[in-house]
Order: sequence, then C-alpha cells, then structure tokens
Amino acid sequence: MHSIFSYWSFDYITTAFIVLLCFAYLYIINFKIKKQSAYFFAGIILLIICIDSPLHFLGENYLFSAHMLSHTLIILIVAPLLIAGIPTENKCKNSFISFSKKISKAPFICWLIGVSIMWFWHIPSIFNNMFMINMQSSSHTMNLLSYTHMFSLLLAGMLFCLPVINPYSTYKLSSLKSVLYLTSACVFCSLLGLLITFAPVGTYTHYININDAYNLLPTIRNSWNISTATDQQAGGLIMWVPCCFIYLTASMILLIKWFDEKKIIVDNNSNQHYELGLKPNG
Repeated sequence: MHSIFSYWSFDYITTAFIVLLCFAYLYIINFKIKKQSAYFFAGIILLIICIDSPLHFLGENYLFSAHMLSHTLIILIVAPLLIAGIPTENKCKNSFISFSKKISKAPFICWLIGVSIMWFWHIPSIFNNMFMINMQSSSHTMNLLSYTHMFSLLLAGMLFCLPVINPYSTYKLSSLKSVLYLTSACVFCSLLGLLITFAPVGTYTHYININDAYNLLPTIRNSWNISTATDQQAGGLIMWVPCCFIYLTASMILLIKWFDEKKIIVDNNSNQHYELGLKPNG
C-alpha cells in the first residue's frame, strides 16, 4: 500500500486545461506579470491541489468530506482568486467591460448560477447516478463526466463572484448590495450543508459501496477513525460552517468598507463647511 501523499494524478485533460488557462491569462496581460497576478497564480496552485492531488483522489474514491472540501475550495476560493487576478488594463478589456455591463444589469443570474450548480451536483439522486455511470462506463466517459462536474463548479464560482469583485469598479455591486448578495448565498449553502449533515447515513451511496482497489479503507476506518456517518456529517459541516464563514467574512469586510466610505463623505462635508466659514452650532 502506498502513502496517501503519493496519489497525485496529472492527466492530459487537467494538465491541458491548466496550461491553457495560464497561457490565456499571460496573453491578456501581454506577458507582463502584475501585482494582481499573485492572486491568479495562487488560484492555479489551489486548483491543482483540488483536481490533481490526494485530496481529489480521496474525494473520488473514499471520502465524501474530501469531495466537499475540494469543491468548496474551487467555488469559494479558487474562482474568486482567478477573477481577482485580472488587471483593469488588459488585451480583452473591451470584452470584459461589455460582459460586465450585461451582468451588472442582472446580478441575480450570477447568484442563481452559483448557488444552483452547487445544489444540483449534490442532490443525492444526481450525485449517486453520476458515480454509478462513472463506474459502469468506459474511462473516457467517466473522465468527461467527472471533469464536467468539476469545471462547471469553477465556472459557476467565477460567475458568482464577478458582481462583487469585478476588476472594473463601475460594474460592481455597491457594498450594501454585495452584503445582501453574499449573505443570501450563505443562507442557501448553509441549508444545503444542514440537510446533508442530518440526512440518513448512506444518502450518498458511492461512499457506502466503496471499491477498495487501493487498500486504503482499513486505514481510513481504523487509523483515521472516519466512519461512514462521520464522513457524511463532516461533508455537510464543510458546506455549512466554512462556507458561511467565508461569506460572512467577506460581508464584514464590505461593511467596514461602506462605513469608511461614509466617514470620508462626512469628513469631506465638514471640511467644506469650515472652508465656507461655517461652524457647527454650539
């Protein structure tokens, strides 16, 4: 039996996708690394961990909680980092502005896509059928379905965060609207996490009928003390607590920003009164 840390998988599809993503990014920034590029490449590193590392291996074969962790990272951390890495000046500026202008008129669509994709892939019947098809089909079909699953989460995450962290501030939601946007998403993700946490054990049958081809199940059950029930509950809690923490943290930052903006406006108005020779009463 190999160490769990040896189960990295750099296959052609994920490698090609990441290389193309990096090349596209470098092309739009004219191959000149900028400050924001640190966000983008941090997102790429985390994406590799989510789709090629032992975390992904465990999520596909043994642990529902690992599956939930990798997908939470993709939609809530990787996707925002990739968007935050886009500088305002780039080769596709006009296209970005045009797209941003369209979604700024209907940000609810981005919200709906982000929340719906997460719910869709974790509806038990869809989730179980997906893994059943994976096990019964050829490797090509299995990979295609798995990657569609993974990359749809990435795209949904990017669309979801665009109204909040758009590189062009003109098309971002205001601070208070962003808080409402994020906290409402928090409610729905928390509800999904709550339902998973308290669902009957074995709701996700793939993790009940484990094909222990790698002889890791005794280690997981006995050495790590992760039972099927614990695994499912941990998966639900990952969707429930950390997700909500991320949303609420972002909301708090936005509220602080809003208060700072209001304070600046008040201070400026006070300064204008003094410049005009006016003094406060008293």
